[in-house]
Amino acid sequence: MKRFVILLIVLAILLFPMGVIGKTTVTVWFAGTPQGFMDVINNELVPRFEAENPGTSLEVTFVPWGELSIKLGTAFAGGVGPDVFMHGGAATAGFAAAGQIVPLDCYLDSWSEAEDFGATLDCGLYRGKRYAVPLFGAGRLLTYRADIFRECGLDPDTPPKTWEELRDYAKKLTKKEHGRILREGIDLPVRGIDAQQIWAGFLWQNGGSFFNKEYTKAAFNSSKGVEALEFLVGLIQKDVVADTRYDVGQSAAPSPLALGRAAMFFAVPEEVNQIKNYSPEVYRNIRVAFPTCREEQVTLYSFSGLFLSKDAQNKEEAWRAIEFFTGRKALAGINESMSTLPPRKSLTNTGFIAKDNNIKMFVEGMQYGRPNPNIAAWTKCRDVLSRYIEKAIFGQITPKEALDRAAEEINRILAE
Repeated sequence: MKRFVILLIVLAILLFPMGVIGKTTVTVWFAGTPQGFMDVINNELVPRFEAENPGTSLEVTFVPWGELSIKLGTAFAGGVGPDVFMHGGAATAGFAAAGQIVPLDCYLDSWSEAEDFGATLDCGLYRGKRYAVPLFGAGRLLTYRADIFRECGLDPDTPPKTWEELRDYAKKLTKKEHGRILREGIDLPVRGIDAQQIWAGFLWQNGGSFFNKEYTKAAFNSSKGVEALEFLVGLIQKDVVADTRYDVGQSAAPSPLALGRAAMFFAVPEEVNQIKNYSPEVYRNIRVAFPTCREEQVTLYSFSGLFLSKDAQNKEEAWRAIEFFTGRKALAGINESMSTLPPRKSLTNTGFIAKDNNIKMFVEGMQYGRPNPNIAAWTKCRDVLSRYIEKAIFGQITPKEALDRAAEEINRILAE
């Protein structure tokens, strides 16, 4: 019997090499599946983390953004959620209210590098507590073709600064033949969250807001919000400077802007990077401008970050993974892989930004940025708004009817 036990011990040593026995596994879910992003995580960062932390292994999963919330909800309901996961900052309130994440203040207070993030740490702020450390950010800025501006007699160094100028520029840049649009003056998303985000920019620029100060009732159906939606819908239906048939998204390669099928578009950095990668010959004519202004000069900016699950069995190791992935070197590689905005002050002029004036504009444009409302019901409210904005864009109901009906539904959601 004694010999048998000794034999089992020897076999165990042979079959399970030193350093594997007793390892802690931390599961991490990242949002998005860009190849460059996945390559940096899998081929560079995970091996480096495991080399620096020999007692911990990482189990990484990449989830498409469109599937993230549903998969997380299912995983948490089944008690098999990840230890660490990535999501947008506006999802903080929902996860915190559901008791699915834990505050990170106790870790951040003793982390010497926390100050380098500055205000971006507020991306995960909810009721005075911080729940996320940001990985990267993005904002929507007007992106346009300088060569098409010149062709139409417009100065590419003087982009539109007001709604009226935006409309006038779009009219001059639109090319039509027999009533058919050959080139959109401005390519506008007409469906889903993208359309809602464009309208949000106009809502804020017009001095409007989504909710009242207490976040208990919708306020977006005020005259400010209706006017903003009328302006957006008017560009499509009245001015006919955008074509609803072309709602394919700038993330497609090549993009409508690269093809010359559109002269302007409200883009995020990743979409600008798509043009650079797939149409380098066009990229020298791509320009980025700061947001237009009516009452305020503002546009949507948001940061996505890493959250620590309440159910994580080894929270210290899980925090160590968050600390590693949001470290300066790791963030430099992650943000360069997607041309996104680094959340650290020390990285705002890092290599890939310093070399690209368009990405520099997105960094400088952060001064005009405003995030989505951080309330528990935000994603439900956003989806309701998206549905009704789409109805208005396609002329099924008026902008006022669309926002009034959306407000009725959202007020019921907020009252739950």
